[in-house]
Amino acid sequence: MQIAGFDIVRLVGATVALLSTYVVAKVVSRALAKTFEKTPFSEQIERAIVRVSKYVVYVVGLFVVLSILGVDLTPVIIGLGVFSIAISFATRDIIRNFVSGIIVRGDKPFRIGDRIKIRGHEGRVVKIRIRTTVIEAENGDAIFIPNSLFITNPLVVKRKGKKS
Repeated sequence: MQIAGFDIVRLVGATVALLSTYVVAKVVSRALAKTFEKTPFSEQIERAIVRVSKYVVYVVGLFVVLSILGVDLTPVIIGLGVFSIAISFATRDIIRNFVSGIIVRGDKPFRIGDRIKIRGHEGRVVKIRIRTTVIEAENGDAIFIPNSLFITNPLVVKRKGKKS
């Protein structure tokens, strides 16, 4: 038996896969939200990770549904692979600084108010953001330092409140 050119069994299977995808996305979102209650990440990072995870589940679910319906996914997968490689090269530095920002927030080598010196830049830490850390120089200038520098370079930290 067919409906709109599709076998009824395939349509039922695709519907079940679609509903399962929705349920899995909800479960993953809740599990991640619960996990993040115990982490030092900012709410913004947590929301972004949850959102990306949900999208990944939805994309995988879409592929499963299309596969059940008999759609040839080979050209789509090849296209996504090429697209992913191009995007990864284009966003390499952004991703590196983002991951470094997560590491800096997790390791906490310095805190707001500490004085730091890295690659000739020195100042008081005023903000620790996901891609950059902002320090205030002696003359009041704001210096934006990519977080990847803290992972790959020696860092001098003078703790807030400690005399040198």
